[in-house]
Amino acid sequence: MKQKSVRVYAPASISNLGSGFDILGLAIDKPGDFVTARRMKEPGLKFSVLSAGSDVPSNPNDNVAAHVAAMMIRDFRPDFGIEMILEKKMPVGSGLGSSAASSVAAAVAVNALLKKPVPKNELLPFALEGEKKASGAGHADNAAPSLLGGVCLVRSYHPLDVIQIPIRNSIVWVVVHPHISIRTEEARRILPVAIAMESAVQQWGNTSGLTIGLIKGDVKLVGKCVEDVIIEPVRAKLIPGFHAVKKAALEAGASGCSISGSGPSVFAVTGSAASGKKIASAMVRAFQQSANVECDVMISKVNTKGARVVQTK
Repeated sequence: MKQKSVRVYAPASISNLGSGFDILGLAIDKPGDFVTARRMKEPGLKFSVLSAGSDVPSNPNDNVAAHVAAMMIRDFRPDFGIEMILEKKMPVGSGLGSSAASSVAAAVAVNALLKKPVPKNELLPFALEGEKKASGAGHADNAAPSLLGGVCLVRSYHPLDVIQIPIRNSIVWVVVHPHISIRTEEARRILPVAIAMESAVQQWGNTSGLTIGLIKGDVKLVGKCVEDVIIEPVRAKLIPGFHAVKKAALEAGASGCSISGSGPSVFAVTGSAASGKKIASAMVRAFQQSANVECDVMISKVNTKGARVVQTK
């Protein structure tokens, strides 16, 4: 039966995972964005936004979800139009793949309405166009896990080749989001244009060890290998209190800690939900004491489902 209306959820994601800049990311359970889309007789796209924040563009020319939907309508040429509502639940500039979640939710929603929906993985190039519109770079380390679920490795961008890593889902990921915003394009502007060979070798070793640790579910190895010797030292300057927060996480029992995506969210790695709560409390206190910043907390194992249709009519 062809769907006339769908509601889609696309989850947040932790990207880079420390040493895997632009090539590694994983989906978590919450937060995430919702998109409701329905067929309409009139051709084209009708778009609106439901959001508690004022920083989410409602103009379809400026919104990534509308951009993705318009591209798919252009390419697939359905014999109907689409009315779409983006329910923006994620904070913008959080380092948790906000633009990716919106882009992915839009792509999955439009696809579900098509007479012949395409496989999920074929929607990734559309989601990347949303990422390109948001930050000028079509990076897949947030979009791929938000779409596909699990942990994703971007083996190549040209051509695009994304591999889902077969993980043992035993590690608990603690994410603390301070109530400040960092724009991805700003965080990318300050990146180094050249790195020392010694740093590159150390980073390659950590990235490889991180991949093995994820497959084995080895929390100690993953914790050691989220160490980022190239990007974190630069981006840490954008996050008030970062070093105090990282120290607090490690002292509270985290096996590793780093910046989620462009920041300001910070993630820590541990082996249980109980220790995750203890680590999260320590990180929140550190943000409050060192930077006078309030925070949101997310504690999750890897979300293996990714984006999904949650309601149909």
